[in-house]
Amino acid sequence: MHRSQQGKGYALEQSLTHNPSAIMSLLPCNGTQDRSVPNTTSMNIPEQIGNYTLDREIGSGGSSQVWLAHHAKLPNHFVAAKVLMSQEREAILRFHREAVIAARLRHPNIVQFYDYGYAQPFHYALIEYIAGASLRQLIEKHGRLHVDETLSIFRQIAAALDHAHSLGIVHRDVSPGNILVEQGTNRALLTDFGIARENGQSITVDNAIMGTPGFLSPEHIQGSRAVTHVSDLFSLGVILYHMLSGQMPWDETPGLPDNPGFSPPMPLRQRGIDNLPGDVDRVMLTMLAIDPVRRFPSARAAVDELDRIFSRHQMTTQIIIGTTPAPAPAPTGFQSSGITANDVETILGPDLIRAPVDRAHCRAKDLRDPAMITAILDDWSAQHRFGLRRKHLGRLARLQKITSTNIYFYRLRLLYEQRSLAEDDEEPDHSAQPFALTPEVDRWKVDLPPVTDFVEHPGTRVILPGSTRVISCKPCEGRGSTPCPRCKGKQRILVTRPVAFPVGTGATTTPAALTSGTNGPTRSAANGRVHNSTTTAPTPPAPAAPRTEQVLVPCPGCAGRGGITCARCDGVGRLVQRKAFRWSRRTEIIEGQDDEAALDENWLHRTCKAEVIYHERQAGGFRPEWAMIESLVPILAQAKQKSNADTRIILSEVTVSFIPVTDIVFDLGIPGDSGLYKLAIYGFENMIPADWRFFNWERVTTIGLIAFFAVVAFISFLFALS
Repeated sequence: MHRSQQGKGYALEQSLTHNPSAIMSLLPCNGTQDRSVPNTTSMNIPEQIGNYTLDREIGSGGSSQVWLAHHAKLPNHFVAAKVLMSQEREAILRFHREAVIAARLRHPNIVQFYDYGYAQPFHYALIEYIAGASLRQLIEKHGRLHVDETLSIFRQIAAALDHAHSLGIVHRDVSPGNILVEQGTNRALLTDFGIARENGQSITVDNAIMGTPGFLSPEHIQGSRAVTHVSDLFSLGVILYHMLSGQMPWDETPGLPDNPGFSPPMPLRQRGIDNLPGDVDRVMLTMLAIDPVRRFPSARAAVDELDRIFSRHQMTTQIIIGTTPAPAPAPTGFQSSGITANDVETILGPDLIRAPVDRAHCRAKDLRDPAMITAILDDWSAQHRFGLRRKHLGRLARLQKITSTNIYFYRLRLLYEQRSLAEDDEEPDHSAQPFALTPEVDRWKVDLPPVTDFVEHPGTRVILPGSTRVISCKPCEGRGSTPCPRCKGKQRILVTRPVAFPVGTGATTTPAALTSGTNGPTRSAANGRVHNSTTTAPTPPAPAAPRTEQVLVPCPGCAGRGGITCARCDGVGRLVQRKAFRWSRRTEIIEGQDDEAALDENWLHRTCKAEVIYHERQAGGFRPEWAMIESLVPILAQAKQKSNADTRIILSEVTVSFIPVTDIVFDLGIPGDSGLYKLAIYGFENMIPADWRFFNWERVTTIGLIAFFAVVAFISFLFALS
């Protein structure tokens, strides 16, 4: 029997079926959308499937129909029967996969799955029937929702998503059409896991874009493999914005072929929503962060942040509108609080790596429990290797106050660039080429090698564009040559040279001189006898003084020309003059942290791991929000002191890490000891530094006495042996 669609008495979420308008396939060849609908049979749907009688069709899509059905034996028990109309293999596999995933989900805010089967030729699934309307229908009918209703729906769907994510299931199509709001109870339910994916599940079409346009995350555009659980949180953020404003976060829907890029959402105030705390926009920026690591790690973390914001807002409102301040609550003897507000989370919130931040909030929440503090203190007191700490400190401690905060560590990385004042640079005008007439460019506007990272560079000499001109060479006055420095342009120089003696001139030696002036015996020339007589030896003549003369010779420095080629212009007579400057780059790191009194930094970094939650760069200076963080201000000021007219910061990077700390104030309840003690629990490791105040002094004294008497006994033994 052919079953025709009847009536619309029950509003059922139409997205229980596979709505073809909610699924887009991106073709790899040309980027166009494939909006084809799978082949269906115009079949005769049976009147009964399993134990359920089909009453009427209440929804349909491209590949399935949804019927209202009642149990054959229990007429007041209604279900929604989802019947697959397509016989294509891929459609059957997807329908079966949806049933497998839905069967694993058991949560009050997820439409319950009952059964799955085959009634030839139809595959079918029986699911919970919700009498109500979809969130899409509510917004289309009423526009923006009331804040309380919005937060209620948001909390419920967030809980549903966290449940699915805890099982490794990613919905991939979180949209108003897939959220049902039950009539009468206002229970919100997440439905349609038709394109959901489990961790480790193979992907049949990797390059497909599947989901509802306008609620897609940036990862959806990258392909199916890029979609993770934080992609669902992005879609949930769009839904939150949509409920609060009745509009989308952007004027033009991103993620489509004609507008693929994503941008930050428009502030809610610009949408005319002025009755919300300003911090709600910060939550929206975090949920709709383009980078997935900047988003909340879980839907619950976003809910907690909104609850904190609205809690503070409501308290402020009550104080402002109240006629008289409310009386302070009576002291209870014990106070506890979560992480106190701080500049880092308030100002840098949208850019923070959210997972560590939310872990810190969860830690602070856990440590508000006195039982947790008791266990930590007991464990710490028992850890001393000599057992010198007071035992069962946690059980003795009577807690007065517990407060948590974060110690932030800041690291500013800088790349400085130095450009010297321009100096004249000249070269001979050999080519005599013309130069374009252009205005002279400032040295800081000259393009240098691009900055891609913090890399030092020795730099080079760079010509200043627009500074080129041709000038006459001053040393040679444009003649191309200069007077020879040796001859002063006279072509000749006066040199001194020796004069040689003429041949045959000079002193002669006579024979008499050979015998005169000698002492001793002499021999007579006549008879050869020797006579003793005193004679003087002849004195040689003194050498004559050298004679010189001065003569003019051609100047060897200029080869007699009287001038030399000008060294400055190389004989051209003209110079090409340009201005040039020298540049270089250097890096520097400046570190700082929040002031923490009596903190042993070495111990802290040795025992606790600091989690990085912020890592951003800025070209050409600093980001404005950095100067709004009190602890960063002196670090930025120190960096600016090294900048001047010749040196600028061209790249900066701030890294913020933190270690959570919880301070506890307690007394020991010991008679006569009315003092309050304070201890700090550091890090996710919950470490406590050594503290002599909590030694077991009786045990210390006993061990000391035993050691003293042992030493005395040993010394006495040595004396006895001697």
